[in-house]
Amino acid sequence: MKQKPTILLQMIIGFSIILILAISISSYFSYRFSSKVVMNKTSQYLLESVIQMSGKIDRMLEEYDRLSLRIALHPDTQKYLKNKNKKPLGQKVSDYNVQKVITHEQAYLGNDFHVELVGNQGIGGFYSPFNIKQMNWYPFLDSDGGMFWTRNNLLYDIETKDLVHGILGVREIKDYSHPSQNIGYMLTVIPVEATENVVGNFLTDPSNKLQVIDSTGHILYSTDSSEFGHTVDDSLLDKVHDSRNNGNISQEGMDGKSVYISSYTSPYSNWTVVTYIDVDEAIMELEAMKNSALVIVILGIVAALILAFFFSWSLSRPIRHLAYRMSNLKSGKLKPYTGTMNNWEVAVLYDSFNHMIENLDETIRTLSYRQIREKQAQLIAMKAQFQPHFLYNSLNTIYYYAISEKQNKLAEMVLSLSELLRYSIQPGSEFVALKEDLKQLNHYIELQRYRYEEKLQINMYVDEELFEYPVMKLLLQPLVENAITHGLENIKRRHWLINISITKEGTMVKFIVEDNGKGMNQEDMETALEYNEDLEIETDKMMHSGIGLSNLHHRVKLIYGHNYGLELSHSSLGGLKVQLVIPFQLDNRGGIE
Repeated sequence: MKQKPTILLQMIIGFSIILILAISISSYFSYRFSSKVVMNKTSQYLLESVIQMSGKIDRMLEEYDRLSLRIALHPDTQKYLKNKNKKPLGQKVSDYNVQKVITHEQAYLGNDFHVELVGNQGIGGFYSPFNIKQMNWYPFLDSDGGMFWTRNNLLYDIETKDLVHGILGVREIKDYSHPSQNIGYMLTVIPVEATENVVGNFLTDPSNKLQVIDSTGHILYSTDSSEFGHTVDDSLLDKVHDSRNNGNISQEGMDGKSVYISSYTSPYSNWTVVTYIDVDEAIMELEAMKNSALVIVILGIVAALILAFFFSWSLSRPIRHLAYRMSNLKSGKLKPYTGTMNNWEVAVLYDSFNHMIENLDETIRTLSYRQIREKQAQLIAMKAQFQPHFLYNSLNTIYYYAISEKQNKLAEMVLSLSELLRYSIQPGSEFVALKEDLKQLNHYIELQRYRYEEKLQINMYVDEELFEYPVMKLLLQPLVENAITHGLENIKRRHWLINISITKEGTMVKFIVEDNGKGMNQEDMETALEYNEDLEIETDKMMHSGIGLSNLHHRVKLIYGHNYGLELSHSSLGGLKVQLVIPFQLDNRGGIE
């Protein structure tokens, strides 16, 4: 015989696997949940920061917008532009009063900025001439006098001749006495220092980056000053430019490392604020959490293995001793154990072992008696099967004789009875489709109607979805037979009524058979379902007792479980009501899935 592993080894391996899996799975899902929370919080924080930064830049632009509007609508500005438009191009016009207006408005802001007023010809210049109408952004100007913001490409430093990095705001100035008439343009240049003051120390890590990008893809501002005025890739612009409402965040690979790109596009300026955050920095705390979780898992597994070995050894020790004593039974050593046990379950095992030894002879006799009963039951089954086969063959002979004699009604009765016998002795599964059992029930009802004719009235209702539902053979015939034989035959009434109902209620199927017969009193109902086990041995009684309610009640409990069976009660029709509720699906014991 091949050597099998000991229970100690099996328990150690089993406990170890269970504990390791439990610790590993719980740690894994705990880490996944925690990491998801951290990542969600990080993403939310990045998006909120970008949206806040976009709002701060919008507020800065709105301040300059309001200031520009006050200058544009000032009477001295209106007068200056009208005079300028009347003069030939290039002829100087006094701007003393306008300069006072601009200087006065500039005092409201802490940052220096430059203002240029240009006539409706669009020709002007900060330090060198330019034509506004030839600029690529000219078609985007607001004809209603709103401010248009873009990057500065007009103002140059006087000394270095370099382009001043900053923001350019352009506004058409309307004649406030004639709002449809354009009298000039106002250009406002905000230096990059103003944006830097707004951004402040938004990014603490120098490896991270913030950009402000206009709708054409030009970088208006960047924490990396070398990017001022450059253009971003079209693919990146497509991803970030339409990130309105709740913003957008994605993970991309840039310059050989993974970064989080958070973006938000302002509905006011149509500019997009973009931040680039190093993923390794963003999830630094998450990595520390991961390492801590890994250490905890390793320590937990080591502790689990130690505990598994200790408990396995202590729990299996008395079982090993019991196994040793059981093996001694082969050699006839029937000595009971007289020691003490440390737990209830093992004590029960040893008590059972001692009891088994003390009653071994009685157990052997009981087993022998059961074997005899099984043999008797097999003989009874063979005898019961032979007799219906004989009757079935005889009925077929009678049927063909009745056909030959043109006794059609008698032939139909014999055929119905023959079908019932064939159905009862047909080998195969104990279960059939409900429609098949109903078909056989109709054969029985036809036989009874031949006898009682119109006096017997049977109404039947069945849910259509239950026709294919599997039920045990001869489930309904005994109920109808009982109603006719014991409920209706002993009373004198013009019509005998039997109602049959088969419905599905949730996960249960309910069968109800009720009649208007004499019914049963409470005492008879309590004893009618008592099953007599002696019929298994007493062949003659079993063969002549019929199926009956008690037999059917017993079969239902055997097949569907002890929680199911027949219920007897008084019917509203005046007789007996028999109800049976069984599960819509059975487990493997019933053979139905």
